[in-house]
Amino acid sequence: MKEPEYFPTFSKALLAGALTGMAATLINVIYEVIFRSITNYEPAAWFNFFSITFATMIVLTLTGMFFYLFAKNNSFKSYDVVITVIIIAVICITAFLHSDKSQAAFYGNHGLVAGFVILSGILALTLLPYLFRHPKLFL
Repeated sequence: MKEPEYFPTFSKALLAGALTGMAATLINVIYEVIFRSITNYEPAAWFNFFSITFATMIVLTLTGMFFYLFAKNNSFKSYDVVITVIIIAVICITAFLHSDKSQAAFYGNHGLVAGFVILSGILALTLLPYLFRHPKLFL
């Protein structure tokens, strides 16, 4: 007998996005510490623990909501979601890398933000669908 589902699909997508956001926040903070220790980059005071946590959680929770919209319409295939997230990540990285020509491409804010976008995008492509489709995770 199939067990009843206690949360509607939107709730699962929202919770999967929030849980992915927590994992991405932890990984992004570790990345920031490693990046700053390797490059000795200190000027960006606005990239601190609270701004990384706040931005990552909001972005990945919204990504969970968008994932619900993709999953709700069965005509979308999983590769459509992958292609969409990759396109958005490439646009974000390109915009940040070309914003200031006075610094090298992956130094300073560019490398920091590009790393955040890449790491969050990888988790949005892998962990979010896994958590969303896991049968007994949010029961």
